[in-house]
Amino acid sequence: MRRPVRMLSVSILAVVLAAAGCSKNTGDDDGSGDQTEVSTQTATLAENSDGPAPEVPGAKKGGTVTIYTSGGFEHLDPQQNYVVPAQTTGTNLLYRTLTQYRENGDGKLEVVGDLATNTGEESNGGRTWKYTLKDGLKYEDGSPITAHDVAYGVARSFSPDLPNGAHYLQQWLVGSAEYNAKYKGPYNGGSKIPPGVQVPDDKTIIFTFPEPHADMPFMAAMTTVSPVPAARDTKIQYDNRPFSSGPYKIQTHNRTQKMVLVRNEHWDPKTDPIRHNYPDQYVIEFTRTDVQASELLISDAGAAQTSLTFQDLNIPASVYPKAVQSAKDRILTGPTQFVWLINFNNQRVKDLKVRQALNYAIDRQGMLKVWGSYAGNPATTLLSPTTSGYQNYNAYDGGPNGNIEKAKELLGGKTVKLTYGYRNTERNQAIAAFLRSSLKPAGFELNIQPIDEDQYYTVIGKKNNQFDLYMYGWGADWPGGGTVIPPLWDGDRIVPEGNNNTAYLDDPKTNAEIDRILSLSDLTEADKAWAALDKDIMTRLAPTVPVIYDKQTTLYGSKIGGIYLSKPYGNSGLNNLYVK
Repeated sequence: MRRPVRMLSVSILAVVLAAAGCSKNTGDDDGSGDQTEVSTQTATLAENSDGPAPEVPGAKKGGTVTIYTSGGFEHLDPQQNYVVPAQTTGTNLLYRTLTQYRENGDGKLEVVGDLATNTGEESNGGRTWKYTLKDGLKYEDGSPITAHDVAYGVARSFSPDLPNGAHYLQQWLVGSAEYNAKYKGPYNGGSKIPPGVQVPDDKTIIFTFPEPHADMPFMAAMTTVSPVPAARDTKIQYDNRPFSSGPYKIQTHNRTQKMVLVRNEHWDPKTDPIRHNYPDQYVIEFTRTDVQASELLISDAGAAQTSLTFQDLNIPASVYPKAVQSAKDRILTGPTQFVWLINFNNQRVKDLKVRQALNYAIDRQGMLKVWGSYAGNPATTLLSPTTSGYQNYNAYDGGPNGNIEKAKELLGGKTVKLTYGYRNTERNQAIAAFLRSSLKPAGFELNIQPIDEDQYYTVIGKKNNQFDLYMYGWGADWPGGGTVIPPLWDGDRIVPEGNNNTAYLDDPKTNAEIDRILSLSDLTEADKAWAALDKDIMTRLAPTVPVIYDKQTTLYGSKIGGIYLSKPYGNSGLNNLYVK
């Protein structure tokens, strides 16, 4: 996030992280869609980044934990990993980053040095950041993790062959959204060290940016900076078998069936302030539907006792009453930082009145009944209520069930044909069918087409995709609107593939205002400006339809201990997990 701030000593820098509060499920949700109360959590930069992580009371080693998730991971390669289930698996179990979040589910949240000895040493007015690696860091084969490996990981993130990860650091180092104009990564003869990076020795890596970036300690927790030894780099095939620097390593991985993780015997807990390796192994199953997973966990029999679901398998509406009745004390619930949007492909849907009409016609309460009314609240803004500076508004107030007459008026009696692409899961099939039927009276004729779930974001991230509409979920990568508005709505960041701006909005006024806000040195002023731009984008352009503020509502077995809702990831946290 290009957000320079007033210069503060890193040792005392504290940033407000607007994070969701976690609560027990009472089973009293009446489906009214009232806003769930959320808390504002302060994430501080910790002074002590030493390991090992504090022991979890009652935890012991042993057992197998099974995770049910929806479909194979789209990308497990750290430099392409940008979807929450895969991110949680990667950062908690498989690989490490320069910094990371330390949390225990008690509300306290810190940024600590992970591979690094601290959260970074800042100089040069915030333009230069130095990281020193800890002693004793090793990969799964016992070889040392070096600063050159971190630099190489960053270098490969520039490659056009690996377009699907976060793009903040590449843009910061080059000083431009079009970073490939200067450097295209280490393949095809490129340097193994990217521009703006120095590696004076095996323990030291230095980043120098054209502009100040006080948010670097947060950026350094992104998997962009995960180490990759050049000798192990299999380019696009690295998705199948990343080389472990974390507490577990991959034993087997079938992308359509399951992945089995076992302990990495060369991971040293003395170097790690956040992770544990209590379970003997993790089995991640990719074949369960949300109904199947929920029914298994409600039964709490056999292996289901030591199983859990990730946030992509929230309890479905058809099973929710049974879950509350039979497994009320095993529901992990709480609002997350994510907003679900129905994005227009603005390259294809160019008529503003069409976009405004669909905003008026959308039946959010009906969607929530299909989605699960307990699993979110109606959304009308681009920023989540958990984001600092959030301001509530509704630019197209069609009421809770939509205003069909207003939509028909805007369409002038025309029938508009649109192609809606959806991630091919049970829930998204039901949502697609609901949208097709509920929007038809307004004059929309939806052709609904499935997209393989392990290819979904790759497909809609291509600029030349052939869809008019699709669902897109986004949450702040770290505090504030600067990790929401720029990646989603800055037209200068649109590239051939790997886009986060999947609405393909390229509006000069919006682009210029994003640049202006990113140059502000006052965080409070910037937060207000992001909220104002949020409203301006929707009021003036209607490039999307905000529909749901997300809430995790998932199940876990009775013999799972140490589970909590992870605030940075909006998912089941794994760092403290153990088998009772």
